[in-house]
Amino acid sequence: MTYSVGRLAGVLDGEVSWLSVRAAAGLPGPEWISCAELLKEQQAGGDPTYGWREALLDDYGREYAIEPPVQVAAMFVLMWYVSVPSIVAGLATALTGVSPDVSPEGLAFRKHPTAHYPMEVALLSERVVSLEEAARQVREHTEAFTDSYRPGVKMGSRQKRGAVDDELRAALRLPEEAVQAATAAEAFHIDLDQKFRTSCCFVYALPNVKACGGCPRVKF
Repeated sequence: MTYSVGRLAGVLDGEVSWLSVRAAAGLPGPEWISCAELLKEQQAGGDPTYGWREALLDDYGREYAIEPPVQVAAMFVLMWYVSVPSIVAGLATALTGVSPDVSPEGLAFRKHPTAHYPMEVALLSERVVSLEEAARQVREHTEAFTDSYRPGVKMGSRQKRGAVDDELRAALRLPEEAVQAATAAEAFHIDLDQKFRTSCCFVYALPNVKACGGCPRVKF
């Protein structure tokens, strides 16, 4: 079967209850974030996710009446950003064997106004890429973000890169009829049988909050 970007957007849209996907010729509106522009600013030494992290910190401060834990907001923003190319490519290849262009120039997203996670993704390129090309694009796109991310708290490379693997693994497992999931997992170098996450979201740092069930901190 031959897929266009529009058709792939239709396949992906609604596959995840909290994420919508559309094809677009450009940014759909002023509240949308261009991955290419965000990365350009970050790689030039800027901090384009500062406001994103601060919004989370403000929420934590109000909800828990504490000095907000910087590492939690920093990690959630990292996970949410890398989830954009990872979920799009992971879902698309698991379902169809091909993917939309998930390079920085090919993607934009809009955050949820109160929960802050990416809730809408726009596919800005007309290119449909092979599984092998999608794997390369995800690796290069996410490494460009994680390698230049400076959120004011130390994060190891395993923690940052592990978040990408975790997002890919989750995406490949999501579809009920992921006929290409095993093949895609091999291309992405993902072990679908891995039970625990590689990275930790640090949510346990919040008062009276336990580590997630799949957290590597509770592995043993």
